[in-house]
Amino acid sequence: MTQNQTMRKDHIFQSNRSSFNYIDWGGQGPLTHVAHATGLCAGAYTQMAEKLQKQLHVVGMDFRGHGKSTAPADPRRLKNWNVFYQDLEHFFEKFNRPVVAIGHSSGGTASLQVAARRPDLVSALVLIEPGIMPPSWRPWVFLAQKSGLSKHVPFVTRVMRRKNLWSSLEEARQDLYGKGPFKSWQDDFLSDYLEEGFKTDVEGTVKLACDTHWEGKCLATAPVDIWRYVRQVKIPTLVLYGKQSTTFLPAVVEKLRSNLPGVIIKGFENTGHYVPMERNNDTVNIILEFLKDVNINQGT
Repeated sequence: MTQNQTMRKDHIFQSNRSSFNYIDWGGQGPLTHVAHATGLCAGAYTQMAEKLQKQLHVVGMDFRGHGKSTAPADPRRLKNWNVFYQDLEHFFEKFNRPVVAIGHSSGGTASLQVAARRPDLVSALVLIEPGIMPPSWRPWVFLAQKSGLSKHVPFVTRVMRRKNLWSSLEEARQDLYGKGPFKSWQDDFLSDYLEEGFKTDVEGTVKLACDTHWEGKCLATAPVDIWRYVRQVKIPTLVLYGKQSTTFLPAVVEKLRSNLPGVIIKGFENTGHYVPMERNNDTVNIILEFLKDVNINQGT
């Protein structure tokens, strides 16, 4: 067991009679939260958190329907992402001090909303491949969501139908390793995801902690109004993205430059949507340098 692993502690956060698991990786410096992507969990970012916690105090909450959180997550009741914003807002409130908000994919979207709507809770914002669609998509996505057709979009149905059950973690590892989105992941990230993002029953059978129907519904209800919050962000902001990503598109990059004066945007060559899993050292170094440049004190 490493020194960082011995510092880690898991806690339960209660909000509106719902329970959320969160990890405290420890560390010295400004309180920093890492918000995970849809379908993953806080523990999947342990490799990044353990590098950040050399200069920051790092925590990460499992969103409802993910990881070890037990807050209600009924796909039939999920209409939009407001619940994720509200859960994160309530979590930040418990610390009684501003948080450096780092968010990947949908975790970035929720972090952005908190930074825009509750600037007292966030001191700096780091968005990694945030879930922001091009403005030109808004009309047809809006209509698809209102008509109920968004759940039939191919990338949503693929998620809902994908394998969700294995006889063991080792079988899951062999099934996922080097395939699909995991083909570009560093090995330690996949190991952490298998350890943290799966549930094992008494017979040893394992399944995804994030049910595929919940994950699919999350994707189908992605916000179309996020740009109004982008314009409200007034704190130091860093955006990281993969230049080979198929989810964070060039039109979004350019509109962020025009809508967020002073934003720092960095793209990684030969990198896709899973920037932390593909470029962990570079991601951490850029984040720490950014925080130093905007005078967020580290290691104190």
